[in-house]
Amino acid sequence: MRRLFPDPMARKRGARAPVMARVLLALSLAVGLVSCVSVDTRPIEERLSRQIMFTISIDQYGDASGFDEPYAPLSEARKSTFVIQQILSFHGLKKIATWPIKSLGLHAVVAEISRKKKVEESIEELSTDNRVETVQSVKTYDLLGYNDPYFELQSVARSDDIEYIHHLATGKDIVVGVIDTGMDRQHPELRGRVIYSRNHVDHDQDRFDTDEHGTAVAGIIGSTANNEVGIVGVAPDVKLMSFKSCWHDRTSRHATCDSVSLMKALMDAIDQQPDILNLSLSGPDDPLIRRLLRLASDRGIVLLGAKDDKRYRSFPASMPEVIAVGASLDEPFPDGGYGILAPGTDVLTTTPGATYAFKSGSSMATAYVSGIAALIKERQPELNGRQIEEHLRATSRIMVFKMPVVDICAAVRRGDEACPQRAVASASH
Repeated sequence: MRRLFPDPMARKRGARAPVMARVLLALSLAVGLVSCVSVDTRPIEERLSRQIMFTISIDQYGDASGFDEPYAPLSEARKSTFVIQQILSFHGLKKIATWPIKSLGLHAVVAEISRKKKVEESIEELSTDNRVETVQSVKTYDLLGYNDPYFELQSVARSDDIEYIHHLATGKDIVVGVIDTGMDRQHPELRGRVIYSRNHVDHDQDRFDTDEHGTAVAGIIGSTANNEVGIVGVAPDVKLMSFKSCWHDRTSRHATCDSVSLMKALMDAIDQQPDILNLSLSGPDDPLIRRLLRLASDRGIVLLGAKDDKRYRSFPASMPEVIAVGASLDEPFPDGGYGILAPGTDVLTTTPGATYAFKSGSSMATAYVSGIAALIKERQPELNGRQIEEHLRATSRIMVFKMPVVDICAAVRRGDEACPQRAVASASH
C-alpha cells in the first residue's frame, strides 16, 4: 500500500520487521476469529436509536477538482471513502453502512455514535463540519393498518360493482410499486404478477414471502381475476413491484420501517420507474425522503400515501406530491381534512401461504386507491399524480368531514359511459 506520508521510524524498525510481522499476523487472526463470533444481539429499535445518517456531496468529493494534496494520490473512486473515514474518525463514529444517492448528488453514511454522547450532540457537531452536506437521526415509520386485532367477518360492500368496472379497465400494462414489507410472491393471487422484488432491510434478509402487511396491500391492488380461487383485486391485470423496506416484529402484528431502508427503497423505485407507488406507512418528516419523493413525482411516478389519524400531519401523505388516503371515520382527522377517503374496514385480502383474511386501516384504503389510480392510468396515461388526485376529488359524490369519498366507477368511466346506480364506494366499508 502506498503511504501518503513517509514513516521516519521505518528504517529503525526494519531489522525487527519479520518478527513483528508474525506477531501482528497472529494478533490479527485472533481478532478476526473473535469478530466472526461477535453478534450484535441488541433489539433493532435499540440499535436504530444510536444511529445517525450524514451525507457528503458527490460533486465535491467524487472528482479531482475538490482535492488538493495529500488527497491527489488517491484514485477518484476512493476520494469519497477517504473523506468519509476522516469524518468518522474525527467525530468518533462507527460506520454501519454507506452508499451513493446519485439521483441527489450525495453519498450517504449511516454510523453509530459513541456511548458517551447523545444523538443530538453528534448531530450538532456534524452539522458544523463543512465537509458534511446533511445530518439527521435514523427515524422509524409505522405501516398503517391492523387498528383492530379482531375483525368481524363481514363482506366488503358490493356497491362498487367491480365486475362492471373491469369491462372499462383492469390495469393492463400498468406497473404498481409497493414500498412495504415483503409479499408472498407465490400466493395464487400474486404468482407471476410480481415482476421485480428486492429486500432493502439488512437485518431481515431471511423473510420476504412470509411477510403479511405487504401481501395484504398487494392483494387489494391486484389479485388475479377469473382464476377460480379467492378474490378479485381492484386492478387485476396490473404488474407489481415489491420494494421491502419494512419488517414485522417477530412477536406481534406490528410492522416498522426505518428512514435508511426507506431511502434505499425509494432510490430503487426511482430507478425501476413504476407508474404508481403505494406507501401505506407514516412517520416523522425527513428532508432526504422528501427530496426523493419529489424526484419520483417529477419523473412521473404517481405517489399515494396513507393518512395516520393519530398524527397531526401524516408524512409522507402530507406532501403535495402525494395523494393522501384515509379510512377512519370515527372522528375528523386532526390535520384539517386534506386528502381523500376510501374503503378501509374489513377488507378481504391476501395473506401469506395461499390464505385470506379481513384487514382494516388506512393502509388498505391506500391500496384500494392505488388500484383505482391504475385503472385511471390505463385509460388516461397522460395524467400525472396531481391530475389524478383532482380527478378523484371531482368525481366524488359523497363528503365526510369535508373530505371526498372516492367513487370508483365515476373516476374510471369516460364520456357517456354510465355507472350502475349502486356503484358508489361507501365510506363505511
